[in-house]
Amino acid sequence: MTALDQASVLRRKTRAARGDQDPHETASVRALRLALARAADTLFGLALTVATVEQRRIEAEEIETALGTEGLFMLLDGPGGARGALRFDPAFMSAVIEVQTIGQVLPGQVRARPATRTDAAMLAPLVDAVLSDHDAELARGESGRRPCGLRFADRAENARALALLLPRAQFDFFRVTGDLDHGARTGCLDLLLPREQEAAALHGGRADRARAAAATGPDLAAVALNAPVALDVVLARLRLPLHAVMAFASDTRLDLPQEGLGQAQLVGAGGQVIAKGRLGQREGLRAFRLSGPLLEPSPTQPGKGPPPQDGTARAAD
Repeated sequence: MTALDQASVLRRKTRAARGDQDPHETASVRALRLALARAADTLFGLALTVATVEQRRIEAEEIETALGTEGLFMLLDGPGGARGALRFDPAFMSAVIEVQTIGQVLPGQVRARPATRTDAAMLAPLVDAVLSDHDAELARGESGRRPCGLRFADRAENARALALLLPRAQFDFFRVTGDLDHGARTGCLDLLLPREQEAAALHGGRADRARAAAATGPDLAAVALNAPVALDVVLARLRLPLHAVMAFASDTRLDLPQEGLGQAQLVGAGGQVIAKGRLGQREGLRAFRLSGPLLEPSPTQPGKGPPPQDGTARAAD
């Protein structure tokens, strides 16, 4: 069989397969192709050609296996409690980062490494743009499929952690393979979208609860528990003369006691000390580890802490 005959057979098989597909699924694949190529070009000037799109339906128990073990795992969140997921493989992730940092995609193999929050922050605009454009394409089409409204929410450590954050429901699984920067690299993107009936049922349940809550009035406990609370971490308290404080500049350095990190205080409104602990880092963010139980408010001054002192040195929020 010649190469031309083989191509003809492949085309016939492709047409037959497309004829059996759900029009909703075909619309989603087409929208995803267009959205991904447009978003990459618009945001980063990155030429991206979608080579293949695989779509299938999976159960919640299959998520961990379907997503694999390497790459950047992202949780997606949407209206009505809808949730989805996305994974960039190491090749796709590094290509998007390289085009933002050095202006091009370096050819060659990519060494897998653990993804970080910085990686997620650099790829989040692409994710949101793709999802937004995908929804817009579905809304313009005549497939009848409703947009999901999902957007980037947070980074997950791995596929197992991501699976635990998703509802136990059916998902549409898309695996997109694309050529990046005119073939300098080939990368893979996995996308999990909630099945339309699952999302509609979830949205309907939330709507019913919202109507019931509106009829009975707001629940005081729920309002109190959802109220925002601002907390500060105090490393040390320094006494300085006024002229020294007035001379502070952007490069002024304050000498703090070495034990400050291990004896930090968690302080609420009014200066009330709530807990004591140790200040450190986790995944590139400041973290506070409690070293004991929460402290009770002072009986002599309920709701109020010690008066503020000059030169209090506090960690940034």
